[in-house]
Amino acid sequence: MRALGMAALAIALSGSEVARADEAPPSYARRPLAAGAAVVPGLVVHGAGHYVLGETATGHRLLAMEGVGAAGLVGGLAGLAVTGASRRFAGAFGLLTIAGAGLFLVSALTDLYGVLAPEGARGEPLRTAPFIRTELGLRYVYDPNFEYRSFLVQGVDYRLRGFKIAPTAWFALNDDNARLMANVGYRFVGPRPDRRASDGSYFDIDVGLLHHRYGTERFSMTGGEVLVKGRLDMALLGRTLRGSFTELGGGFGLQSYRYFGFTDEANTLLLGWFAWGFYIGSGNEVMVYYDHRHDDFAAGMKLGGLGAVGSGVPGHMGARGTYFFTDDWGITADAQIGSAFVGGASLLFRHGVTR
Repeated sequence: MRALGMAALAIALSGSEVARADEAPPSYARRPLAAGAAVVPGLVVHGAGHYVLGETATGHRLLAMEGVGAAGLVGGLAGLAVTGASRRFAGAFGLLTIAGAGLFLVSALTDLYGVLAPEGARGEPLRTAPFIRTELGLRYVYDPNFEYRSFLVQGVDYRLRGFKIAPTAWFALNDDNARLMANVGYRFVGPRPDRRASDGSYFDIDVGLLHHRYGTERFSMTGGEVLVKGRLDMALLGRTLRGSFTELGGGFGLQSYRYFGFTDEANTLLLGWFAWGFYIGSGNEVMVYYDHRHDDFAAGMKLGGLGAVGSGVPGHMGARGTYFFTDDWGITADAQIGSAFVGGASLLFRHGVTR
C-alpha cells in the first residue's frame, strides 16, 4: 500500500532524528545561494538547496527520496515494457510507476519550499477533523466531445470517530448528464473528530460506489472501487519543511458500461494519486496534484504528434486551494487539465473543528 509506504519511508529516511530539530538554526545569509542551488543542480540532485543551507540531514533525506522515486519510476516502466503491459502485471507496475514519479517530483518541490518559504509565513494543519463538512458550488467543463459545460456540485462529508460517509453529486445545468458518487471510509491515523493528532498526517482506506449517466449520448457507467490514501507532513523529515505536505494513494476499480440498446461492457480502472502542497495560516492549504483516474470529466491527458501513440495513457493534473474565513465558512477552488478542462469553486461549511 503506497500511502502507508510513504509514512514508512519517512521513518526509514530520518531514523531516530525524525522528530528532533538540528541544534543550530539555519543561516539566513545562505538562503539566496541555497535557493539557486535548489534549482541548479537541485532539479537534478534533490536536496542540494538544503546542503547549501547547512541542513545536511534534511538534504540526505530528500536525496534518498529522489533515489527511491527514480528507482520506482524506472522499475515500473521497465516492468510494463518487459511484460508488454499485460493485464496480470499492469496494475502493480502502474502503481509503482505513479508512486515513483510522485516521490521524484515531491522531493524537488520540497527542497525548493524548504529554502524559499519565509519562516514566519509557514502555516500549520488542523489537528482535529470536523464531524461534518458540506459543499455547494459550480464547475465548468470544456470537452469538445460532449454537449455539457456547466455543473452544479453538491457534497457532504460526515465523520463519526474514524468512519466517514461522503456522498457527492454533479448535475449538468445545460445537458442530461449526472455523476453520483458515495464513499465510505475509515481513518486509521490522523486528525479525527474524536481525537487530536500531533500533526496533519493521515492514513485512510475508502470504498466507493459511482454511477455516471450520459443521457444525451445514451450510455451510463456504474462501478465500485477501493482506494488507499495517505498524507505525510514533511516537517517529520526536517524543520525547514514545516508547513508542507505530500500525499500518495492508489487502488483499483471495476466498472460496467451500459449502452442504451446494446450490451454491457466491463472494465477495470487503475487509481493512482500524488500531490504536494503547503498550509496557509491554520488549516488552509494549496496543492498541486496528479490523478491517474480516467473515468471522470478531466480523464486522461491527450498527447499530440508522435506522442499520439500513447494518447490518453497518463492521467490529468490539477491545482486546488481551500481557505476558511471563519471556523465554519470557507471556499475551495479547483482546476484540472487532461483531455478536458475542468474548473470552478464551491462554498464550504463545516462544524466541529477544535484548535
